[in-house]
Amino acid sequence: MIELSAERCEYLQFEGLRAWPEVTHAVFTRRGGYSAAPYDGLNLSISTGDDLSAVRRNRQVVSDALDLPLVSAFPTHGATVAVLDRALVIKAQHPGDDWPKRLQEQMRRIHADAMLTDVPGVALFWAYGDCAPVLLYDARQRVVGLVHAGWRGTARAITAQTITAMRERFDSRLDDIYAAVGPAIGACCYEVTYAVRQSFAAEPLAQEAAVFVERATSEDADQMSWYLDVGASNERQLLLAGLAPDHVETSGYCTGCESDLFYSNRRGPRHRGRFGVAIGLHADVA
Repeated sequence: MIELSAERCEYLQFEGLRAWPEVTHAVFTRRGGYSAAPYDGLNLSISTGDDLSAVRRNRQVVSDALDLPLVSAFPTHGATVAVLDRALVIKAQHPGDDWPKRLQEQMRRIHADAMLTDVPGVALFWAYGDCAPVLLYDARQRVVGLVHAGWRGTARAITAQTITAMRERFDSRLDDIYAAVGPAIGACCYEVTYAVRQSFAAEPLAQEAAVFVERATSEDADQMSWYLDVGASNERQLLLAGLAPDHVETSGYCTGCESDLFYSNRRGPRHRGRFGVAIGLHADVA
């Protein structure tokens, strides 16, 4: 990954996605921003208890760095894929100048954990805190996608289902799709229950892709526990869905281990923020 910075923020970019000039994307670290302790930095979540005025300023930092307005559906830890189409954007633009705000208000009424669009001029955005961000780009049809894959969505094969949605809605071909899996909690940090493991059994592809590790707990060497690698599980979903291995890039970061770079819901303090991930299409690139 490439490390970059802008005013009051630091962010990472995947080398594979950087190859396409029409695509803008970023994985923002927690460094910078306006949030005070205990959120300390570029917290981008409105639901963590942080001062909302600080979060709004932080989101403006992200939007300025991307030079695009941000849009987000309402994530529910499920497996629904939402499509931001031109009709929705035109509807928001029609009444006047403040269309990004109206578009975001419309998008927040949509409950989904994956977003797709071929509309330039907006950035798909979510805030994360251990769930896997999966960024997608169909270079032939010029479609971008963003997945919010927590363990529940991963157990329902949300990433593989998003690839299916790209093929059905946009006639995407597997050979044209490029993917990147951002920072997420790994098996080094994420102990899970038997019920979590069993939830993967309902979806054969998710079960095949799941990366569970069994090892002794740190408190008791004789007690064995299971751990889940959320990022690696979604990487395997991409491969099982048919993407070429050289079209899939991973960040290599565990959010639980890298608390100086990313917020972690499970490994951080009681008051935790969320870091941002975004991808969009430039409106002015032919």
